[in-house]
Amino acid sequence: MELIQNGTFATGEPVYQIAEKNSDGTHTTVVFDPMTKEEAEARLKSMGGTTVEPVEETVSDDSPNYKSMTKLELEAMMREHGVELDRRKSKSELLKEVDAYFAHVLHTPSED
Repeated sequence: MELIQNGTFATGEPVYQIAEKNSDGTHTTVVFDPMTKEEAEARLKSMGGTTVEPVEETVSDDSPNYKSMTKLELEAMMREHGVELDRRKSKSELLKEVDAYFAHVLHTPSED
């Protein structure tokens, strides 16, 4: 397992996730939570992995790209994070809520 940088937030801050490298050079995401580099390194270490230099690429198509998700998919993903979305809102409004949630999560100290 290794760290991968999977894009950036609206703030420009890099987003890291934990993935396994496949034999064909692609990655399969293991931990989808968006994290800072420090959070991802700590999480990887707690999983028994070793910290390696992050790979600056996006993961294979099986990783969630929430901007391309439907409103139903957004709702299901956010429920996993304990957040209820109101699908009566436009997709752009829902994406703003999702962005705000993940930006908040990245800047809030974890209770681990």
